[in-house]
Amino acid sequence: MALRVPHLLCPAVLLTTVLSACSGPLSEGRSEFDKGHYAAARHVLTSMDHPGKWGVPERAEYALYRGLSCGALGDVAHARAFLAEARALEDAYPGSLPAEDDHRLRAALQTYEMDP
Repeated sequence: MALRVPHLLCPAVLLTTVLSACSGPLSEGRSEFDKGHYAAARHVLTSMDHPGKWGVPERAEYALYRGLSCGALGDVAHARAFLAEARALEDAYPGSLPAEDDHRLRAALQTYEMDP
């Protein structure tokens, strides 16, 4: 007898799979950044699947930590581009970033004279 999965569970399983696929490396990239391992953070973040497929909070977090990692490594042009993306997402969808990340974003925008 075959096991039947209710149709309502299929979207939930798919969503969980998609979110866990991006949250693992995203969390790892953030963790590497928090430890001061900026090159490792950038490597993890650049190796991830395209963030355009993710939800707004994940895209905002990705852009923030990619920008912060680039900035910490002296790549100001890329830092500004990613931080601008994080800011645009947070401005369009307030609360996309947790309060701590929003604070980091605003501090970075000031550092790179991007007027938060």
